[in-house]
Amino acid sequence: MSFDLKFIRFYVLASLLLIVLPGKALWADAATPVSEALSELPQGTSPAASTVSLEALIESVRQHNPELIAAKAEWIAKKKRVWIDSALPDPMAGYDVMGEMTETRVGPQESRFMFSQDIPFPLKLYEKGKAAGKEAQAAYQKYLATERDLVNDLRKFYYELYYLDASIEVIEGIRDLLKKFEGVASTRYANLAGSQRDVAKAQAEVSMSLEKLFELRQRRETAAAMINAILDRDPMTEVGKAKLPPMPVLNRSLIELVNVAVENRQEIKEMEAVVSGSKHKKRIAQLAYLPDINVGFEYTAVGSGMTTSDEDGKDSWMFPLRINIPLWQNRIIPEIQEAQKQVEANQARLRAAQNTTFYEVKDAYYRFDSASKIEELYETAVIPQAEIALSSDQAGYEGSKTDFLNLLDSERVLLNARLAQIRFYTEALKSHADLVRSTGLDLGEFEMSESEEKDHDA
Repeated sequence: MSFDLKFIRFYVLASLLLIVLPGKALWADAATPVSEALSELPQGTSPAASTVSLEALIESVRQHNPELIAAKAEWIAKKKRVWIDSALPDPMAGYDVMGEMTETRVGPQESRFMFSQDIPFPLKLYEKGKAAGKEAQAAYQKYLATERDLVNDLRKFYYELYYLDASIEVIEGIRDLLKKFEGVASTRYANLAGSQRDVAKAQAEVSMSLEKLFELRQRRETAAAMINAILDRDPMTEVGKAKLPPMPVLNRSLIELVNVAVENRQEIKEMEAVVSGSKHKKRIAQLAYLPDINVGFEYTAVGSGMTTSDEDGKDSWMFPLRINIPLWQNRIIPEIQEAQKQVEANQARLRAAQNTTFYEVKDAYYRFDSASKIEELYETAVIPQAEIALSSDQAGYEGSKTDFLNLLDSERVLLNARLAQIRFYTEALKSHADLVRSTGLDLGEFEMSESEEKDHDA
């Protein structure tokens, strides 16, 4: 009986090995493409080892961005218009050759030289110069707004670059952890303590991490291309890894930030200059009721005549004075009405710019406040708890006290928590950049200047 029992046990064990070993070989072969794919990730899409600073990129934008160069050129061109619009019109000069019949009492007129100058009513040139000056101020504020828009876009793409680089590092770390899980599951399966399903799920998770890496690296190339476009560089230029920016601290209330924006937002200053310029143009239209003058000088050469007068053959000269008569009201009145409507339109645009600024300040303020608080919650609570849960489930799985699904769930929770922490950190940075843009002033410099004023007053 003992021999038969041993034979039966041997037969059952051999049968199990025949079933297990082919399955194990099958899953080992299935794991091979994943490992090969991981080792064959495109090298061109991996984050650069070198780092790049935000300050260097901002300085490059100010020097090389074509949109900013164009805005600066337009501002300089508008400044030249002040001299043009406030200058007198060109004088007129003429020379007449007389015919044979132009006879006077002192002799025949042979030729005449004339010179004249149109002189607008003095206030007209003054108002034209003021209007052109306000247009130059508006162009300058538009130039500053363009610069701040470009810097803000660059900041947010830089922060996006940091998010993508950090996310890639997190997923690569999780991928290594999943490969360890795969090894544990394979060992348990070989020892008949686990199932093929655990090995398959581990391999599937590794493959899914590969898919996420491909997606993130594609997005990184897109962000790098946008940075190169802003910097006016070759789109294939390599962009290094973004440095971890410190979390900004906001020491101003929403009301204080709104007041800062009212005084410093470039779009508001631009529209204020436009409104002021349109008022000067209305004043110019009203001054059309006042006449302009034309002064000149004429000199006539007279030849010797047939008289015995002492004045015979004496040249003549005169100073003509002319004025225009603003007679046609059907031109002047519509010009004044047109200028008034332009004033009203620009005042409405100014209110729209103020309303947009108030919204953008409030929106960026609460987005920054929310993102920074959520990021802190993930960093101080969610991630530590997820790490503890994963360690516990990993120990439990290795000790056969929990199943593999719980282990994978803990891994996903930790992965999502780390990615969320990076995302909210980045969103806080982007929101602060939008807040700086909407207020029209670097908040750090503003708070520094405020503290210096307080120290000076003390």
